[in-house]
Amino acid sequence: MFLGFKLSKSFTPKSTNSNANLNELIDLIAREYVDSIDIETLNKNGIEGILKTLDPHTIYIPKQELTRSNEQLSGSFFGIGVSFFSFQDTVYISSIISDGPSENKGLFPGDKIIQVDSNIISGKMLSDEEIINKIRGEENKLLKLKVLHLNNKLEEVTIKRGIVPIKSVQAYFKINDTTGYISIKVFSETTYTEFKDALTYLVNQKISHLIIDVRDNPGGYMDAVAQIADELIPGTHTLVSTIGKNNKDSIVSNVKGEFEQGKVTILINEYAASASEILAGIVQDLDRGTVIGRRSYGKGLVQEQFELPDHSAIRITVARYFLPSGRCIQKSYVDGKEKYDEDIESRFKQGKLTAFDTIKNTAKKKYYSLKKREVFANQGISPDIFVRLDTSYNHKLIYFYTKHIAELFTQKYFYFNKNDFNRYKSIQQFHSEFKLTEKMHFELLKLMKTNKIDAKIIEDQKVNALILSSLKTEFSKLIFNMNGKFFEGSFADKMIEASLK
Repeated sequence: MFLGFKLSKSFTPKSTNSNANLNELIDLIAREYVDSIDIETLNKNGIEGILKTLDPHTIYIPKQELTRSNEQLSGSFFGIGVSFFSFQDTVYISSIISDGPSENKGLFPGDKIIQVDSNIISGKMLSDEEIINKIRGEENKLLKLKVLHLNNKLEEVTIKRGIVPIKSVQAYFKINDTTGYISIKVFSETTYTEFKDALTYLVNQKISHLIIDVRDNPGGYMDAVAQIADELIPGTHTLVSTIGKNNKDSIVSNVKGEFEQGKVTILINEYAASASEILAGIVQDLDRGTVIGRRSYGKGLVQEQFELPDHSAIRITVARYFLPSGRCIQKSYVDGKEKYDEDIESRFKQGKLTAFDTIKNTAKKKYYSLKKREVFANQGISPDIFVRLDTSYNHKLIYFYTKHIAELFTQKYFYFNKNDFNRYKSIQQFHSEFKLTEKMHFELLKLMKTNKIDAKIIEDQKVNALILSSLKTEFSKLIFNMNGKFFEGSFADKMIEASLK
């Protein structure tokens, strides 16, 4: 999880006695150690050992991982443009990415990938990372996929690898006559442009309430956050400040925003981190809107990325960021990285996610919002309205979810009955008119039985409603892409329900 400036600096080490000792030690081990040694691994372990004594977000990125690490922030990557999931020993295509190389190439959600070039992957129990490495490659290089369609027809499809856009704004739409919704999954180079387009569309639809969803968003570029906040904040205010060993900087709102007057709610959870927390914190500190959900991750450190001579990189914490009230939300890491990484699990075990999180302010100094409400430091963003994590029925549905029953069922049914869905012209019409037919019900029970899932769970009214919601969400995604998925999912979403109230 990271929050950084868009910097990539090269790094040339300066010779000192300490450096000489470290380098000589590695050379000595490589030369004299009884067993064979991988020098690259030795260097990597040495660097990671040094960084282990620093904060949890100062990290080493090996050269083979650097490209992948940077892709999410760049807004694109080279590939073929399909999403997939693995179940048992089979790789299923779950969606075809719009404007990617695989669009209109004869691939369908539900297709099984049997072979990639000359490599058979079906039945191999490969990890997602291994599958990705086989599919991705150089731009304009051809890739041959052998896929098994849902009609059991085996086909070889040739696709030229190209630029695949990574949309950071996952979905935007009107929930009702007055409320717009925008979901942001990461803050990348393209996020502000995507957000601005979505906001303009919704403002033209005459919304008076905007919900911005940053749940599970790990962060990204601070500039994107500041630009988005400036669209919401009226007047001139310091949005965020950073203080490091060698610099101090502030970003001030200075443009006439497109949505400075309507209601704003920000949705957060325990996995909303870094840049996501900045956005929620700005809105909270300046009393611009309401933050709803569960206490966020608690990352208030700024990283810069430095490239090393071997084309690996280090992300070094160079500053802390401070919200308009003056608070820093970085949680403590004095007990070490392991405890730090276990914080969310610990919160779950203590019941802080499923019941009201009563954590006290641990800062010696009190902080206040623009309207003198008390806000908290050193613990992430505490929401104005808490919405607990509901786990009461998860145990009954665990196999339904982990065996991808909703995806497998809807993909197959949609493939063979696509014409039945042509009458749905909008996501709103689909939501209000779609009903599970007897044919669907029969096919669903058959699939559940094949996967050894007890069909009796649907006798529970709430479980049955959750299953129906899952099916409608997947059908809506197949018809209307991500807007359909998020719109349909919003009706079973307790945080959105709280926002509308």
